[in-house]
Amino acid sequence: MKLQSLLAIETPVIQASMVWLNSAELAAAVSNAGGLGVLGPNAGRQVANGGIVATVEAFRQEIRKTRSLTDKPFAVNYLLPIEGVDISFKYAEPLLEVILQEKINIVITSGKDITKGEAYIRRLKEAGVIVIHREISPTVENSIMAENIGVDALIVTGHEAGGHLSEHRISTLVLLPQVTDVVKIPVIAAGGIYNLKTAKAAMAMGAAGIYVGTRFITTFESPASLNTKQAIVDVQSEELVEINTPAGDIRVIATESIRAGRGESEVGIIKTGMLDGDHHYGVITVSGAAGGIGKISSVKEVVCEFSSAFH
Repeated sequence: MKLQSLLAIETPVIQASMVWLNSAELAAAVSNAGGLGVLGPNAGRQVANGGIVATVEAFRQEIRKTRSLTDKPFAVNYLLPIEGVDISFKYAEPLLEVILQEKINIVITSGKDITKGEAYIRRLKEAGVIVIHREISPTVENSIMAENIGVDALIVTGHEAGGHLSEHRISTLVLLPQVTDVVKIPVIAAGGIYNLKTAKAAMAMGAAGIYVGTRFITTFESPASLNTKQAIVDVQSEELVEINTPAGDIRVIATESIRAGRGESEVGIIKTGMLDGDHHYGVITVSGAAGGIGKISSVKEVVCEFSSAFH
C-alpha cells in the first residue's frame, strides 16, 4: 500500500516531531498543505515541565487545538519508555491514555529499543491506530524486528539528521537502501532531506516518503525564534560541530555557547537556544544539510517543493 493511501494524505511529507519546536499551528499548516503534521508530547509549550498532570493536559489541549485548525489527518509522537530512565515510564501510561481517549488515528512511536515498547505498540494497534515507528539508532536488524512486531511503517534516520544522533553513525545513503531491500512495509527516509533533489534521492533508494525536521524549523509557521531561524539560514554545513551530551551526541551550530566549550548540561536544554533564541546559553541542533536551506519559507512552499518528487 502506498504511504499516501495508508495515511490518507496527498503527499508523503511528514513533519518531524521536534522537541519544543512543534505546535498545533505548525502541524495543522503541514497537514493543510497536503503532508502529515505531527505533535510531540510538549507541543505548543513555552515553559519547562510543570509535572505529569500539566504535561498531559497541555498535550490533550494541543491535540484539540490542531483539530480546530485542520480537518486533515495529523499524527502524534509517542515516546516509548527507556530502560533505566524512570521518568519515561511515569509519562508513558498517562500520555498513551490521552492518545486513546482523543482517538488519534496515526501515532509515531520512537525509542531506543522497540522490544521494550512492544506492549505499548500492541495496545495502539488493538485500538486501530496506524503505527509508524522510528528507532533512535536504526539498523537493518531492528527494522526487521519492528516489522515483525506489526508496525505499519518505519522511519529510518541517517546520521545527517538533527537532534540526538544514532549511535551507529550510518548515513541515510548507506542505511536506507539496506532497509528497503529487506522489509515489505513502507519506509520513510529521514536525515539530510531538505530539498527536491534530496527527496528524489530518497525515493530512488526505495523510500515511500520523507520525514523532515530542520527545513520545517525555518518556516514562518515554526515556533522557533526568528533569530534561530536566521542562524540556520545563514550557517554553512562545514561550520556545524558535534558535541557530546548526557543524552547522546548532537550536531549543533557553533554558537557562542558552543565556542565557550559548554556542554548541554551547562548551556541548558534545547528550548533555550531554539525556542527562546538565547544563543549565549542555548544550543541550535540541526541537520547536516542545514547549509543548503538558504531562506525562510512558508510551510506550503516547502511541502509543494517536496511533493513533486512523489508525483
